[in-house]
This record gives sequence, structure tokens and C-alpha cells, in this order.
Amino acid sequence: MPIAVFDFDGTIISRDSLPDFLIRTCGRTAFILRLPLIIILKLTALTGILSTHRAKELVFSSFLRGMSVADFRQACLRYAARIPELVYPAALEEIRKHQEKGDKVVIISASVPDWIRPWAETVGIRQVEGTELEVEGGVLTGRFSTPNCKGTEKVRRLRKLYPDVISETLYVYGDSSGDKELLAIADVPHYKPFNKRQR
Repeated sequence: MPIAVFDFDGTIISRDSLPDFLIRTCGRTAFILRLPLIIILKLTALTGILSTHRAKELVFSSFLRGMSVADFRQACLRYAARIPELVYPAALEEIRKHQEKGDKVVIISASVPDWIRPWAETVGIRQVEGTELEVEGGVLTGRFSTPNCKGTEKVRRLRKLYPDVISETLYVYGDSSGDKELLAIADVPHYKPFNKRQR
């Protein structure tokens, strides 16, 4: 059975969901106050001083460390309700085409899957992989419990879900360097297929 793998940020939706989620959840003022830190961490990741994983973890921690799981889940549900207005219509159309053909459809994203899954379920996607969060005592620690889900980690997640992927026809939809390893193993790769079209 063919497998269709979709990146999320910039592929299914028109933006990076992490900063958008943080602004919506914590407020624009809180985001602006942390913007210098975000810029510094991004630069340290680009120059290799910090890993992308650690830089991203520090950004996330500065906003949400100590938040209860219950409050976080509610924030994710609120954000998921916003996602339909960000979705590229052509992306949703492509997802539905694969579903109508009976293909397996999965989202593999570097973002935290907790705010993707509620939306994905509304369009019939049951498999969502991403960067998972660590929880202790019912609160977010600010750390990740899995590697940052990009690059080779996306391929590893796919092979974990579908060990026989090499024997199937693989469609991959992505838009960034974090997707290049997945695109490289695809039978049918699609790079920036939807954001070139008018929304």
C-alpha cells in the first residue's frame, strides 16, 4: 500500500506553527520580550555552538516550562481550531486524494504533535509524529522527550512506523532542509508543492 508523508509547517500550513502557537498561548508581549533570546539561540544553532535540538528546547522552555499538562492540552485544542484557516487548500486536496485511493497518510513534523493531532483527526489522519515533550508530575519540564524530529530523525520515525516502507511506493511532501532526507528516499518527492499556488 502506498505511503504519503507530509511535513506540516510550511507544507500543509502557510507558516511555522511553533512561534504562532507561542504567541497565541502566551501573548504577543511575552513573545516580543523573548525575541532577543530567540534570535540569539537561532544564531547559536546556525553557527553550531548549540545543537538545533537544544536551542529549540531552550526557546520552548522559556515559554512553557512549569505549565500543567491539562492547561497545555487546552491550549493545543484552541490552537488546533485555528489551523483550518492556515491550511493550503491544495494540500488538503492532495491529502484527500491519497485517502480516497486508500494510501496510508502520515504527518511527520519537527513541531510538537500535540497541537497537530486534534486537527489531523478531523481530516482523517491518525498517524502524527513530531518532537515530543517531557512531562514530570503533571507539568511540562521544558525539555523534549524525543530528538528534534527533523532530517534523519524523520526517516527514523517513518521506518519505525512502517518497517516495510522500502517495499512500498513512498510519496513525500516537504518544504525545507529538514525534509531533504525524507525527500531523498521518496519514490515520488514533492518539494514546496503547495505554497507556490494561490491560497
